Amino acid sequence: MRLFLAFVDWIRRRRQLRRERETIQYSADDPWVLQQIEKFERELKR
Repeated sequence: MRLFLAFVDWIRRRRQLRRERETIQYSADDPWVLQQIEKFERELKR
């Protein structure tokens, strides 16, 4: 049982690390972010 819990913990930790690497912090006034927001708004209006 203890081995199983250790294994589950290990998987959770690996997933969390991968998620942290994938999330790139963008600031709200970043031109790319503004472009994406405008693109999304245009799609909504259609």
